[in-house]
Amino acid sequence: MATIQIRNIPEDDYEALRTAAKAEGKSLQSYMQEQASVMARRAKKRAAVEAVQEVWERTPGGGLSRDEIVTEVRAMRGE
Repeated sequence: MATIQIRNIPEDDYEALRTAAKAEGKSLQSYMQEQASVMARRAKKRAAVEAVQEVWERTPGGGLSRDEIVTEVRAMRGE
């Protein structure tokens, strides 16, 4: 598993994160791991949408079949 270290977080942001973690009954580390996973899922979804849009734009008439979309998304995922 990878490690991320973040420096120079403004104190008020740190306190907001610490408070949010406490409100959920989690350590700050656990809370931030969860938030990093949420951010990663959003980035993956955004990349998938962009891949589909790219295929859509280069397809004459703009129409894609379900199979073409699935193929492109799988290719983007490396499947």
